[in-house]
Amino acid sequence: MIECYDVGGTWTRAAVFDEDGTIIKKEKRSSTNDIEFLVRDLHSRLNVKAEKISIAVPGPVKNDILLSAPPLNIETKVNLKAILKDLGKIYVHNDLKAATEAELEYGIGTHCNNFYLLTLSTGIGAGVVINRNQIKDASCEFGHNVVERSHNLAFKCGCGNYGCWSSLTSGKGIENLAAYFLGEKISAKDVFELAEKGDSKCEDILAKVRSYNAQGLGMMVNTFDVEKIIVMGSLGLEQFDKIIPSEAEIRKFAVNPIPTIHPTKLGDDVCLLGSYLLAKKNDTKLLFKKQN
Repeated sequence: MIECYDVGGTWTRAAVFDEDGTIIKKEKRSSTNDIEFLVRDLHSRLNVKAEKISIAVPGPVKNDILLSAPPLNIETKVNLKAILKDLGKIYVHNDLKAATEAELEYGIGTHCNNFYLLTLSTGIGAGVVINRNQIKDASCEFGHNVVERSHNLAFKCGCGNYGCWSSLTSGKGIENLAAYFLGEKISAKDVFELAEKGDSKCEDILAKVRSYNAQGLGMMVNTFDVEKIIVMGSLGLEQFDKIIPSEAEIRKFAVNPIPTIHPTKLGDDVCLLGSYLLAKKNDTKLLFKKQN
């Protein structure tokens, strides 16, 4: 069995996979900035002893060490392999790279040579697949492209820059826009609910979100000519129809053909599935090295 974790800015999910790759148990809880606590808490809830533990985290990873995790306000290195070694054999992966592996193996990406996997959640990022190979050595931080330069709306991003795409249309970004246009702090969820009830100011905020997303998507399309853009993340999946712009809106910012845009069919399990696949691949590599 392999115990897998998807640590997100809003939710942290856990699942146990059997040897056939079937999820036999799942748990989730709201996230904090203490990854060790999150994993240990969910580990106790799963109450299953697995020899291998695979953790997908929202930040860059090198040699199983998390270098930082902006969605969790973690700015220093975290050696999860050392901290959690008593639980079993630990693997640590970037969450988006794990999810992209799952799309290649199980999702819409199985039928594509070139595609993006775009996450819209607490932050914004993208996995990139070209000729059925994931680009793993580049960070592909599209969420930190600057899409707003005016002083009033160029909010400070978690990366330290101002006016990043992520600072405007991620969950935190929508809260930034709400604070500016409404003059009060309300959650992104409240913005969507008020817009649904006909609040004109919140409707205008979501129209602005779609416009920024059109600009961000246009930048992505101009970088690589892909067949599809697949969307994941709590915001992307739950509010897909409200925040994903039309082809005509994206066309204003793109010169390459506009690909079709779909929500992932793997839902909230996409990172867990990817975490499972990467743990399996790591074991295969180790076995190959021993045999040779």
